Amino acid sequence: MIEKKKASPKKVTKTAVVKKKVKKPETVKPAEAQPLAEETVVAASPVQPRVHHHKVKKEKLPLGPKYYGTGRRKEAVAKVWLKPGSGKISFNGRDYSEYLNGRQLLEFQVKRPLVVTNTLNAYDVFAEVFGGGVPGQAGAVSLGIARALLVINPDFRIKLKRVGLLRRDPRMKERKKYGLKRARKAFQYTKR
Repeated sequence: MIEKKKASPKKVTKTAVVKKKVKKPETVKPAEAQPLAEETVVAASPVQPRVHHHKVKKEKLPLGPKYYGTGRRKEAVAKVWLKPGSGKISFNGRDYSEYLNGRQLLEFQVKRPLVVTNTLNAYDVFAEVFGGGVPGQAGAVSLGIARALLVINPDFRIKLKRVGLLRRDPRMKERKKYGLKRARKAFQYTKR
């Protein structure tokens, strides 16, 4: 004779218990909904909206004759305009010493083409720089100024070339190699 298996009670899972405990949300008709006061919403959200400061405002160039030069260094690109003036230098609308954080070597590098050609107080420099870091941007502006000075006076070529200010610095960051930590730095090696 074949015995019938007794029907065992169904297993109660955690999800089934949770489903029983959770009540369905009541549907609210649009007519019954009460508008929330704006003050309570603002007070309830302490998170302030994000403000993006990285966008550069385009500086309006002054009217009159301007001389243009482009410079590049590492990943940085500089668009440089020279205008007859008093020797004011600005990067993205800010004073160059403020932009370069008072780094005198970089300030010297930026002013060098103007010093070599004795035109430091003869032209105002307006530079729009982007990409790379601050030292790369300073090098890019220096090359841009030198190229703009050539537009003003082609006779400056000999002076600028002699000190190497017309050469685009070809040194770039070396690529990382697999199996190494960086381009050349290796992981620590222990023999035993």
